[in-house]
Amino acid sequence: MSTTIEIVLENPFATGVAEGKKLGARKLAKETAERLGGKRLSATLGAMSRKALEQHVISRLETPPDYTRFPELADLYPERVDYLRGLAKGAGVSLEQAAVYHYVAYRDENERWFLTVNDPANPTGMWQDAHCSGVLMAGPDGVLGGQSAESLPPVKKPRGYRWKNPGPCGTWKTLPVKRPDKLVLHKPRTGYISDWGATNEKGVACCCGNSCSVWLDEPIEDTWPVQQVPLLRFAADVGQLAELYTRYTLHNWSRASQIWADTKGQAVVIEKSFRRIGVRRMGSAGVLWCTEGHWESPSMQAYIHQKRLDYLSKMGKHLGAGDMQYATDCTVRFTRLGELCHEPLGRGIRHLTRVLTDHATFPRAVCRHGGPDTAPYDQTVTMASFFKNLTRNRAYSREWVPWKKFPCQRPWGVTEYPPIPG
Repeated sequence: MSTTIEIVLENPFATGVAEGKKLGARKLAKETAERLGGKRLSATLGAMSRKALEQHVISRLETPPDYTRFPELADLYPERVDYLRGLAKGAGVSLEQAAVYHYVAYRDENERWFLTVNDPANPTGMWQDAHCSGVLMAGPDGVLGGQSAESLPPVKKPRGYRWKNPGPCGTWKTLPVKRPDKLVLHKPRTGYISDWGATNEKGVACCCGNSCSVWLDEPIEDTWPVQQVPLLRFAADVGQLAELYTRYTLHNWSRASQIWADTKGQAVVIEKSFRRIGVRRMGSAGVLWCTEGHWESPSMQAYIHQKRLDYLSKMGKHLGAGDMQYATDCTVRFTRLGELCHEPLGRGIRHLTRVLTDHATFPRAVCRHGGPDTAPYDQTVTMASFFKNLTRNRAYSREWVPWKKFPCQRPWGVTEYPPIPG
């Protein structure tokens, strides 16, 4: 069965018109007022007169970025302006009103993200209720990148549930390969198609993304109207990706440990806070791994350690406090991942799935079943396990059936995308 490929040229103005019509003038004005009067913005943007705020926003909108430092913004900035003009037309409001609405929503979201790890009343912001892990292998089956995704189970254990201790690793079974009937690809006016199945048009992909909570992180930079930069739109290989990510660190804020790779076999781990970035490159062993809550590059490791000391000082605690167990557990799991990656299993698909379905005792386990051996704070369950074969443009995934089957007990669903031209 062949796949029909439809390439749609992106039109930011038309997108803005469609979203503006859906929003409408009344809802736009109401949401703007609610955000300006909310607890996150009332003391800053909300304290300005509406006229002063409009003048400030339009000044930002009409000031082109520094294309010398950020050359890719020469493509992105005009599109942002086109989108806002379309939003104004679709909603039937002035450009000033549309721009204020969009800017206020952007700033409100930034503040919400920042406050999740800066609220003294919520010290559990120090850790996440998840323990995701990622791995990358370049071997005989191609370039493989995958992730085990964990979180607290959304469904309670049924009454009478019986715990069964899992074996050392899960089984390897696959369902028949599926090919999508139709693949709709969105092509910007400049740059590559960023989502051609498993990778972008040049064979570059993000293979996994693990959160890395940092209490008392630095404020998020205000880069409106550009906002986040779509790196896969510009990256022809992982070397360019790492360069772009470093250049746009303040635009692409996050708190994560991610693996990026390309079909040439290059790969990096990007370790990111709101304002800082660390890059770990793949060595001669042909493997990379990362886990939530742990940064390994020297600068980022020192940064997260200092932030944890700041947290302890502010909360009146010490390094032996129970909250610090999470940080230690993440490092233990990172070491376990390294051990698994260097087992003599060939760096192929079976090796990668062996890593993703490892059932070592807590806290080393990669695949988690919320068992009785975990700490009281950690009852996480593996919600999904997935990986990409960048070389074959294939995606593999399997999910948890609540309290009946864990991902490691299910066969892999396989999706094969059309080959990338050239």
